[in-house]
Amino acid sequence: MQGFHHRGEYPIPDWAHSLRNYYWHIRVEGRDKAKRRKFYRLVEKEKLRLAESYVDQKLIIMVCRYLATMKALDGKKMQIASFEAKIQMVFYWGDCNE
Repeated sequence: MQGFHHRGEYPIPDWAHSLRNYYWHIRVEGRDKAKRRKFYRLVEKEKLRLAESYVDQKLIIMVCRYLATMKALDGKKMQIASFEAKIQMVFYWGDCNE
C-alpha cells in the first residue's frame, strides 16, 4: 500500500509501535466486535507494560488518543507532551552539589 506514509501523520515515540499496530487493527476491523475487543485487550496490556516500564502516564494517554483518532490536534498535543517529557528527564553525573 503506497502513499499512506505521507498523510501528514505525526511521528510517535519508539516505544509505541506495538500500540500503533493494535490501533490500526481496531480501525480496520470495523464491524467485527470480537476482533476489536481482542485488540482493545492487547492495548490495555501494552499500556500496563509501558506504565510498569516507567513511561510517563500522561504521554501514554496522549499517544493512545492520537492513535485512536488520528486528528491533527491530538498529534500536536502528543508532540508537545513528548517534548516536555524529554526536557524533564535530565540525569546528573557526579556530585549534585557542585
